Amino acid sequence: FIFWAAGGVILGVGIYVKVSVDQLSKIDVSHDTLQTSALFLIVLGCVVFVVGLLGCCGSLTQNRCMLLLYFTLVTLIFLGEIALAIAVYANKNSVTTSIKDQF
Repeated sequence: FIFWAAGGVILGVGIYVKVSVDQLSKIDVSHDTLQTSALFLIVLGCVVFVVGLLGCCGSLTQNRCMLLLYFTLVTLIFLGEIALAIAVYANKNSVTTSIKDQF
């Protein structure tokens, strides 16, 4: 349930940022960065929401196929996070300079 609710919150924040880009002009971030961040949050929120809903419905109905699909998707997301962390750690000098140049 918490995974599903977190997806809804991320989706809501993404939609709020997308709609309120003009009002957020006081923030020292470029307009394109806000647009890109908003779209990223919307896509991420939708994915997390659907995966969480799949897990909730699968456990509620005790449907083995839904639960297996939920387990597979959560495992793939977890492995992707580990791969991303390894990639960032391996390229931490270029990531650090890129972040410093951005901000």
